[in-house]
Amino acid sequence: MSTFNLNNFNDLIKNANSVLSCGPDCVEQKTASDLKQKYLTAQTNEKTAQYQVSDAAKNYLTFTQGESGYNEYLDNDLGNKATSITNNYNTNFNNTINIIKDKINTFNSLFLNVKNVSDLYKKYKDENDFLENKLQNKSADIITNDRKTYYEEEGISKLKNYYYFFILIYIIILVIFTLACIFVNTTVSVFIRFIVLLILICYPFILFYVFESLKKMTHRIKDFIPSYAYRNI
Repeated sequence: MSTFNLNNFNDLIKNANSVLSCGPDCVEQKTASDLKQKYLTAQTNEKTAQYQVSDAAKNYLTFTQGESGYNEYLDNDLGNKATSITNNYNTNFNNTINIIKDKINTFNSLFLNVKNVSDLYKKYKDENDFLENKLQNKSADIITNDRKTYYEEEGISKLKNYYYFFILIYIIILVIFTLACIFVNTTVSVFIRFIVLLILICYPFILFYVFESLKKMTHRIKDFIPSYAYRNI
């Protein structure tokens, strides 16, 4: 107990000697230097001792510059922080705007591509529908033409049958008439019988030219008649 009191007494003597040997201005300057050193030390450890920095700054500035100096420091610090926050906000805002613009441009490009693909699909679809209809019509025409060909061949076959039938009748008549002219007694002169036989022999050839002449005459008569719009449909 006596040792503790002795140590305190020695400290008091040292402080008194320091005050006596330094003077008021020296003490003030020394105190300001000590506080500044504490402030700088605390500032180096700002991440782990931010509150110490604030307290040290407050103590240092209040002692050296008064309340007004400390308030000015706070104003500057808050202004710097506000400026930093504003700059960060503006930077983030501008970056966000650029990202949105890029996405809008990408969307417009994709929309244009989709529109072009849709138009191309519609074009190909219309062309395919047209070709499909054309193919169906072509198939229908082929089937119709096949049917026409079948009916025409059937008609030609029937006409040939009639032709052969009439030719046979014609030959029979010609043979009978020839035999009759030779073997049958009649008052008709031989000259007349010969003329009739010659007419019968020439009849098919004469008949062909007669029909051809009538056909040409019919076409010529139709050419003089006013044309009817639906006649050739």
